[in-house]
Amino acid sequence: MVVSPEADALILELRDLQKKQVRFSALDLKSNAFIWLNKVLDEPWWVNLSLVARDVIVFTVYLDTNNPDKKGVVACALKDLTPLWWNNDFSVAALGENAISGFTSKFGLQQITLDVQTGQKREGSQEIRPIPIRGLQKPNQYQEGSQYFETVKTFLLNHLNLKAVSALEYLETDKIIVISGYTENQGAGDLANFLIVLSRQGDVLLKESLSPQVKGIGSDTFFLLGDLLFFVKNKTELVSYTIL
Repeated sequence: MVVSPEADALILELRDLQKKQVRFSALDLKSNAFIWLNKVLDEPWWVNLSLVARDVIVFTVYLDTNNPDKKGVVACALKDLTPLWWNNDFSVAALGENAISGFTSKFGLQQITLDVQTGQKREGSQEIRPIPIRGLQKPNQYQEGSQYFETVKTFLLNHLNLKAVSALEYLETDKIIVISGYTENQGAGDLANFLIVLSRQGDVLLKESLSPQVKGIGSDTFFLLGDLLFFVKNKTELVSYTIL
């Protein structure tokens, strides 16, 4: 998922491993309605979301399945996914003010900057300062064995009878505490991913199963955008709660 606060939109990526197909959808955060749903690009599988700059979505396309470093980008209009421009020799590094910083390898590895709206190369300074997404908060991840992991693990075990393993994602605001973690499925050899929302006083406000069976740990399993909490449940259901 990537967010465009300027357009009040959330762009979703859903991968179907069996069909080798990736579908994209755009959700209007104000109306809670889809702008468009389940769109497939010309490249149906070797593509993923990179970033959104105002009303432009930039996708990374993998041009050689045997060489993941060989990448290009295609930029599409957020309103209807109409292609705007493409570049077959560009690897995205960062988003700046109406510009994308990245690398080209055509004449040796070089850093260049492209205009988001046109895809044209910008002359002058090649470095741009990444722009944080307004209102977006992502969790910190703590690996098993670290001090922070052990502290949260002890709390979950003592207060909620949850034995966390592998890793935890943790985010604390002035209103709530959000924890995403994993427990072992006994005898199955895999993990279950859970999400807990607590008040600052430690009261449980929400307890969700994000996935009953996962083979490994994930990252950014939830995020906050303003007063909204977002997470994906069972890899198919996008869930959002308003933080009061």
